[in-house]
Amino acid sequence: MKVLIVDDDESHAELTQERLQQKGFSVDCAFSAEECLEKVSISTYDAIVADYSMPRISGLELLDELTKRGIDTPVIITTGFGDEKTVVQAMKRGAYDYIVKEPDLGHLDLLPFVLKDARSKYLLQKENERLMAELIAKSKQLEELNLKLTELSITDELTRIYNYRFFQLMLEKEWDRAERYKRELSCILFDIDNFKRINDLYGHPVGDKILRELAELISRSVRQSDYLARYGGEEFVMLLPDSNLRNSLKIAEKLRKLIEDHPFYHAEETLRLTISLGVTSNEMPEVKSTSALMELVDKALYKAKRDGKNCVRFISSKKSSS
Repeated sequence: MKVLIVDDDESHAELTQERLQQKGFSVDCAFSAEECLEKVSISTYDAIVADYSMPRISGLELLDELTKRGIDTPVIITTGFGDEKTVVQAMKRGAYDYIVKEPDLGHLDLLPFVLKDARSKYLLQKENERLMAELIAKSKQLEELNLKLTELSITDELTRIYNYRFFQLMLEKEWDRAERYKRELSCILFDIDNFKRINDLYGHPVGDKILRELAELISRSVRQSDYLARYGGEEFVMLLPDSNLRNSLKIAEKLRKLIEDHPFYHAEETLRLTISLGVTSNEMPEVKSTSALMELVDKALYKAKRDGKNCVRFISSKKSSS
């Protein structure tokens, strides 16, 4: 164990050095705080034994300076005062321990034990810091993993938008909210027209690429409060909280035009796609439940297909309109 003795009393410092060397310690001496700071800048020590009372820079000021320089070597303060105030000050400033100088030099017999104890405390502290840093890192990794798992559980693997399962959960949640607060809730169901032809002509990898691109395109066009999900195959669904039927029809038409005008590229070929959309809302008197909402929007989509595709339709038991 390598120790640095810091004491302006050279005879006491050398005597301390001799006693510690007899106990197997490797010991250097510094006869001022300034010399101590010079030595620790070029050498590493396991502990520093510093006198409390030194000219120019005291033992307590030395503690502050070591801390300022980022040197965390354990420091033991020696003092001839022994008063409680000195001890408290030293410990508050970062000293690991203290020892009172005795006229008969009995403290020198105690010093090896104090040094070993300080070293043990230091190593234990470092191990605790390492374990804490490791724990924080693992906790962060676990948090990131949980977020990833959560994302995977609610996301469609191909398109990276919400999946059917999550849509059903949000449908129940938003329906309850709309019922409780008498709010509007609309739904848009749409699919890609003649998508089977794309898969048959160009293959499923091209079809998958188009599904991803279309999902990304529409994702950028919806409100933050809306839920866009893959309903299955080439079918997609949107839930629009706080949106009435009239507004939702406008949104659906905007999406229809967006896809119609967008070029989808494959190799050197430009593919043009269209979508058919059905729209409904809880404004419809026959929509008394989530199942009724989905049944009606499905009928609206079927009507859009029957009416020639590439159009928006809504339907009710009382009237139908395009």
